[in-house]
Amino acid sequence: MLKRFKLRPYQKAAVTAVVSRYRKLGVRRMLLHLPTGAGKTVIATFIIKELLASSGFGRILFVAHRQEILDQTARTIKQQLPRLTIQIEQGDRRGDGTAHITIASVQSLVGRKERYDPSRYSLVICDECHRALAPSWGEVIEYFHTRVSRETLLLGMTATPRRTDGRSALDVFGEVAFHISRAELEDLGYLVPMRYFMIRSDLNLGGVKMTGGDFQVGALSRVMDQPALRALAVQAWLEKGRGKKTIAFCAGVDHALHLAEDFTELGLRAEKIDGKTRDRETLLDRFARGEIDVITNYGVLTEGFDDPAVECILMARPTTSPLVYTQCLGRGLRPWPDKRACVVIDMVDRNTHQLQYGATQMAGLSHSWHSKGRDPFREARSLAGIKVTSPAAFLKIKKATSLEEVQSILMNLPPEIVVAGLDGEPVLRYEAALETPSVEAATKNAREFLMQVRARFKKIECTEDELTVKFKHPELDNERYSHLQWHLERVTGRDVVFVRPERRRHPSSPRALLRSMLPTTAQILKFEIPSGEASVSAVISGLMPEEMEDVVTEFQAESGLSLNLKGQLSLF
Repeated sequence: MLKRFKLRPYQKAAVTAVVSRYRKLGVRRMLLHLPTGAGKTVIATFIIKELLASSGFGRILFVAHRQEILDQTARTIKQQLPRLTIQIEQGDRRGDGTAHITIASVQSLVGRKERYDPSRYSLVICDECHRALAPSWGEVIEYFHTRVSRETLLLGMTATPRRTDGRSALDVFGEVAFHISRAELEDLGYLVPMRYFMIRSDLNLGGVKMTGGDFQVGALSRVMDQPALRALAVQAWLEKGRGKKTIAFCAGVDHALHLAEDFTELGLRAEKIDGKTRDRETLLDRFARGEIDVITNYGVLTEGFDDPAVECILMARPTTSPLVYTQCLGRGLRPWPDKRACVVIDMVDRNTHQLQYGATQMAGLSHSWHSKGRDPFREARSLAGIKVTSPAAFLKIKKATSLEEVQSILMNLPPEIVVAGLDGEPVLRYEAALETPSVEAATKNAREFLMQVRARFKKIECTEDELTVKFKHPELDNERYSHLQWHLERVTGRDVVFVRPERRRHPSSPRALLRSMLPTTAQILKFEIPSGEASVSAVISGLMPEEMEDVVTEFQAESGLSLNLKGQLSLF
């Protein structure tokens, strides 16, 4: 039996945004800005399904650049739309233009495009469309979209529209039809948080030449393949990632080979994979079955590879490319049973090379920021809520290099100049435990802190190593505080675990759920969860009445919470 997909709320919103812009507004160039793991291929499949319901809608061309993506796309579409014919144009596989859907590699299509009649195609989808600025992609888009007499819909999909050279995919695709962030997907449980560790060393990246906006491969590989740096990477993994299924991203083929050998010498099951590896599918099947602990790779697993059981990413290859970095991290952020987080180990130049890109820059934090095993996106969100009236205090906070330093600054500022602390809430004041307190003291400190933030907890259990808080209600009473756990860990000197009772489908973040159902043009102006009630009140701009009705119905069905929605109508 074929597996059928049930769209997530944000996926439905993305499909609706594209289809309505095409049918109602006549938009013919659009972009979907979705993080790795959001299910771009599934969304594309349902867009195809909706558009094919239109009378006279023509054929579809799906363009990508890797064999793995082509095959995965063909499988996904066939599962959901089994009655449609699909042909693949890539290498020895050739289409003839008679299929409902042609899935093609851009490399093969450039030389064979004349065999296809562009006037028959009503939809051209470009996967990883940040590449569309390259000449080969330009030729394909010119042939199938720009020069045809009747207007074909050109749809791009990417996790990173802006390239390292400053150009953007929006130059080709016009406008963003739908966007959802990695942090929002994490709030909804569709991605796991990261535990981010920077391993600083003297990489001397300032002497490495640049090519195409990133470090030159040969020069970078020679730097990272030094035995001392490989040993540092292995040691970091033994301390932070041991026992976790791991992908190591390497700087070159030799680096990947030698790093795999280093792991093997320690008795670990490690294998290397690169573009010339034979029987790649067999090797990846072994990795999927858990027969390999660490797989080192160069240029293979960055895109089009999906194994949600991966729990650790070892970034042993520095990069200046937000795209490359985002794609590498995306291999480990998908959820899996019993997977709480993805450990990310990042090799960083001790000299803080200004062009090197990492998770802190990905979250909008500075190069000098230290996350210390926390999720940089959660930290950035908490920092964004801070408001102070003193320019000197603002600059001092901006120069801070850790969340601990920021919290210390806030607690020592005069209350009259602090409008809001972390998460936009009143500053939480406490004494951080310099030494591990006794069980009794830790319990007392936790109780006092939770009362300060008005958390409705049921029970606190404390051991020498861990403190567990059981809440009275399933919804997180303090979902505003993204770092409530972090605060408690500082107060008690212990790992903190939250336990909430089960209740039907209540999301951990109703606001994130609601936001995921809205088009890019809509904004949440006000959002409240009345204390003790299973309901939500919200004010949203940019929605028409019929759209508001759909949002209310879907939100209540997904969350089990009633929604009182008011809107400000958009004139355009």
